[in-house]
Amino acid sequence: MTDCAQAAEEQLLERLREICKTLPGAEEYVMVHHPAFRVRKKPFVVVGLGKENQTLFSVNLGRMEQVDLLEDERFHRTPYMGHNGWVSLALSDSTWDEVEELVIASYRRVAGKRLLDKLDFPVGRRD
Repeated sequence: MTDCAQAAEEQLLERLREICKTLPGAEEYVMVHHPAFRVRKKPFVVVGLGKENQTLFSVNLGRMEQVDLLEDERFHRTPYMGHNGWVSLALSDSTWDEVEELVIASYRRVAGKRLLDKLDFPVGRRD
């Protein structure tokens, strides 16, 4: 990995840590030599799966959403996991808002009702 790619991956990881610390039950771990985040032992975002020297992140949005996203040439089916609805996107082809939106959507897919309730209604606020 080049120094530039390494720096981009570190930048992405720091941003993912910021996003994931707001998600109940989310934890960082290593999945097959790649930094990743999971909830209830289910991964929802993985960094670095795909093309060499390109900083990628992968999210699980399900097969239906995957079909729609694959119409956008920036997205591709994640190797080894794509059959389960995972898509990958290069950091250089996305915005930080898009990264956050995709990560949260993937989290919502696997988190479970109790954790989603905590996400949607933070402690002390039940409108």
